[in-house]
Amino acid sequence: MSKFKYLYIDDENDQSVTAIRDGFVDEGVIDIDVEQPMNFKEQIKDLSTKLEHYDGLILDFRLNQNMQLDVAYNAPSIAQELRMAVSEPEMNLKSLPIILCSTDERMRATYDADKTSHDLFDYKFLKGDEPDWERFSKKLNSLANGYKWLNEKSRTIEDVLEREDIYNFDPRITEKFKDPDNKVIAYDYAHFIIKELFNHPGALIKERLLASRLGVSIEDSGDDWNTLKEHLSAFRFSGLFNDGWERWWMDKINSLFKEVSKGKRLTNLNAVQRVEVLKEFFSLKNLKEAEPIESCVSSNFWAICEETKLPLDPIEGFKVFQSDDLKPWQEPKYLSFYAIAIEGIKRKGLKPHFSENEKIQLMKDSFK
Repeated sequence: MSKFKYLYIDDENDQSVTAIRDGFVDEGVIDIDVEQPMNFKEQIKDLSTKLEHYDGLILDFRLNQNMQLDVAYNAPSIAQELRMAVSEPEMNLKSLPIILCSTDERMRATYDADKTSHDLFDYKFLKGDEPDWERFSKKLNSLANGYKWLNEKSRTIEDVLEREDIYNFDPRITEKFKDPDNKVIAYDYAHFIIKELFNHPGALIKERLLASRLGVSIEDSGDDWNTLKEHLSAFRFSGLFNDGWERWWMDKINSLFKEVSKGKRLTNLNAVQRVEVLKEFFSLKNLKEAEPIESCVSSNFWAICEETKLPLDPIEGFKVFQSDDLKPWQEPKYLSFYAIAIEGIKRKGLKPHFSENEKIQLMKDSFK
């Protein structure tokens, strides 16, 4: 089976570029060709024909740093032009994943502050000392495969989600795809799945959040956690890009728990009570309940601390600053007081929302 191939454009021609190409190629999942950028008009013309032979495009954020090249633009300019061209039938340009890569300093200084650029890229990764090539390769392979599937023929939102019963969750989530006057292209579906469903808790949740809402400690439960996930496999998201992002349908998890607990709701029980229900129904004697994070007391978990990735009651948490405005069906992310004031936040770009500052200071004062 042939591998998906990405075109990687970077203005540098040094070891960092070679390392990225080799990092992906060594994983054996996708292939990479490397080129330097041209002037803008030539670049767009070149890509308009060349991308027919590729499954995705990787762009270095700053393409104008090499003084030997006649380049006066950056990655968002190219990405925007390509996204616009795809929507014009006469251009005959297929939709494909566009990936952004750069150093952390460049990304944070310019890209993170420019919200208009965020929607242009399907995924971004940093040029770092120890890149997770296995993880990156898995996601880029999934993106290429998903776009290929989208381009094969017209798809419906039910196809993309691989659910027929979409009426079971907030209708606002999918309403834009139900409008017959709204022309939908492959990128619209890709953007919706990644940016609106995968990147924010809501209809879909990650493994760590799943464990939190079930009251389970992943670390202390050993193999029983994996066994429980197998029991829940029917509720895993199986739609677009599912081979790159593991998510679960929260409405289905809620329904299952209500069924196995004889009518009880997850939100009405603490971690001990939730785990007791799961242990008894699924015969998982080694399943262990999660304990509150240091400085917290509640085990009515419904979130995780984004720094520690441990279960957290949102009432005891502090909302995370997010550059994108949340949709009505999306839930905020949280940090624990332990992460903010005791251990310290180490994950780059992670910080409390400014509206939480007074609450944080009051809690700090109470510990003096």
